[in-house]
Amino acid sequence: MHLSRLRWLALLLCGCGATASEPGPDALTSQGQAVVPVESFRDSFNGANNANNTGLNDNLAARQSGTLAPATYTRVPGLWYPAPPPSIWWAQVNHIWHPDTLSFHASTSALRMDKSFSRDASGAFRLSFVTEPVVEDARDSSNWASVMLSASSASSGFVSNADLDFGFLVRSNGGLAVYDNGVQVTVTPGSVPAANRYVVSLAVRDGQVLGTVNGTSFSAPLNGPSALPGSAYLYLGAYVDAGQVTRFDDVVVSPVVEHLKHYGYYWAQSGAYGSHLDEVTAHTNLNFVQRPEDLAVCAARGVKCLLETRWQFFNGSALRLDYPQAWGALVSAINPYLGSVGGFYVIDEPYWNGVSVQDLTTCVNTIKDTFPSIPVMVVHAVPSLSPSLVTPARADWVGFDHYGPLSEVVSHLNTLRSTLAPNQKLWLIPQSYRVNTFTTDAALARANWEYYDLARTDPRIVGLLNFGMWSMESPTAIPQTLAAQRTIGNELLRR
Repeated sequence: MHLSRLRWLALLLCGCGATASEPGPDALTSQGQAVVPVESFRDSFNGANNANNTGLNDNLAARQSGTLAPATYTRVPGLWYPAPPPSIWWAQVNHIWHPDTLSFHASTSALRMDKSFSRDASGAFRLSFVTEPVVEDARDSSNWASVMLSASSASSGFVSNADLDFGFLVRSNGGLAVYDNGVQVTVTPGSVPAANRYVVSLAVRDGQVLGTVNGTSFSAPLNGPSALPGSAYLYLGAYVDAGQVTRFDDVVVSPVVEHLKHYGYYWAQSGAYGSHLDEVTAHTNLNFVQRPEDLAVCAARGVKCLLETRWQFFNGSALRLDYPQAWGALVSAINPYLGSVGGFYVIDEPYWNGVSVQDLTTCVNTIKDTFPSIPVMVVHAVPSLSPSLVTPARADWVGFDHYGPLSEVVSHLNTLRSTLAPNQKLWLIPQSYRVNTFTTDAALARANWEYYDLARTDPRIVGLLNFGMWSMESPTAIPQTLAAQRTIGNELLRR
């Protein structure tokens, strides 16, 4: 009853309520969006004639797309010792029992894609694919599917061979392994929940690989004797026992991502840290602002902003007794600029600051009752993260802040993800000031690329909100980081 009265008050004050003109959670678009992204390569394995050399290189023009298509494959042994090429029956496309897939049969073997490809403009190799390490199996640890990168076209394609610059495998039981120039490195976490099939996305750059498998993110260091090559051949392999089958589908080089929609900064416009919206508008589309007058600046520039709502609901950690009136006053003040509200940002790090679950839920529900179509964002502090974390069910966007190695970020991301409802989307908070692990401008710039790598691999992540610029660090002190952020924002928003 109380919330219904509050909503009536808000509707009366703003004269609008939840109208069709409010932007939906995925309605934000970038200004001047004109660049059409193109994948380097995709093979759907659809429609090959299996009777033509078991379909391996059949119907390429129809089943492949991208700038490298069409690209043939060559069978290689897939073994750790020299051996003749494998039987044509061991790698097939569109087998009658395994339609529209690449299937490996009977024995260990591998394939090489016959066109090499280069790192992208950021310096990363990006890959995605779907695999079933063993079709209809007992999910054991002794069989796996692998993808590999090598500057050499002469490798036999076994995942731990030293002539492979990078190797990755997923076992039938969900175990993961990464090889750096033939040396196995530590993967965090080392496994994902066992499943019949694994959807994999990888970002591989000098020093680190970041990826997501079936919604679980992982990291592994790459510190081999040499850097990754500028271009590489892609190898696909299977380690299977007799009578078993491994399948691949939708193998993609440099995949285009559609899930990552938003990029911006904390404190782009505020009374606390000044006016900086004009400095970042060219490479962002959603920035944190603090007051209704800051929102007026967003409206004047025709951009969306994320409006803080902390003070309308909380005195310290306590819910204000007069929050209905304070919220109603804010609704009235922002009514002229409602089209520029891309989201509402509730109190920062709520539980770490002593806010109760009940009071945070009241805050989120009040906002959603007034503006059902505008996203509400909650960002947690790492000390609050645990498998028992409760985020209000009506919060649309959820993030956390942690200023340390990406391996730790991955761990916290997995913890947070496990606590959320399927409809709740994730944000990352990249570090934009020098502290802890990243004490130089160069290291900080690299960390921003790694945050972007991680976000690209995880379809649940919808945005990046940079923290530390202006509030902790002057942009002039970290020019490499700012340059990286400009490039990331322009690429993400396809400007």
